[in-house]
Amino acid sequence: MQSYNNRWITIFALVLGIIMVIPIYMMVLGSLRSAEHVFDITLLPTQFQLSNYQEVVASGFLRSVGNSLFISAAVTVIAMLFHAMSGYALARLNFPGRKYIFAWMLSTLMIPLAVIMIPLFMITKNLGMANSYVGLIVPSIFNAYGVFLFRQFYLNFPKELEEAAYMEGSSIAGTFFRIVLPLSKSVIIPLTVGFFLANWNAYLWPLIINQKEQLWVVQVALANAIGGGYTIPWNFVLAASVIAALPTMLLFFLLQRQIVDGIKMSGIK
Repeated sequence: MQSYNNRWITIFALVLGIIMVIPIYMMVLGSLRSAEHVFDITLLPTQFQLSNYQEVVASGFLRSVGNSLFISAAVTVIAMLFHAMSGYALARLNFPGRKYIFAWMLSTLMIPLAVIMIPLFMITKNLGMANSYVGLIVPSIFNAYGVFLFRQFYLNFPKELEEAAYMEGSSIAGTFFRIVLPLSKSVIIPLTVGFFLANWNAYLWPLIINQKEQLWVVQVALANAIGGGYTIPWNFVLAASVIAALPTMLLFFLLQRQIVDGIKMSGIK
């Protein structure tokens, strides 16, 4: 009976997988077609027109891809370090108001970005960070979700490893960077993927804080490719979308095992 149920679960998962892959497959097909045939309803390739990709490269779209890669990687690396340090302090160090600080940080998760968008923009502009990489990176670093997951992970981290390090004369900072942080991969990898994807797909904040075309990120460049004209070059947009999707797909395929293991090992207790 169990094998029968497993067979149906496998079939159901296969059908869901095919349904999810079809839009990506159609996007790739559309990127290889001319403007006249981009909306042809067929599952088989009828054209292999690479001129769409050549046009995307010639338009400078790869610069936006590079901007997104740099910004997403910078935010992710800095956020992982700061969030891990904050989570460790909230889980291990005894200082006055620790629980209240954690509760206050968690409460920020209930505030949508649209509510703080205007004051955040005003602060960033007054600090001279508008139209720069700093303005695109710094406001995106701080997120209570990462601190929360790190804190929950460190609450269940074996204290014996830290006590052994202290007996060897290691400081709190040395213990954290040499022992605790390297053993935190199970929570770092899923968070890394999540932060990278969130910043790669960011559109509203990069659109508001930056007015320079040379600092456009992928999503802003795609929106401007669609533009407000009467005709939209969908073959160009689809080709650009394929290029924009490649880094995130590559990241997932490289880290898919670690993502699954991290989700299983970093459960919140």
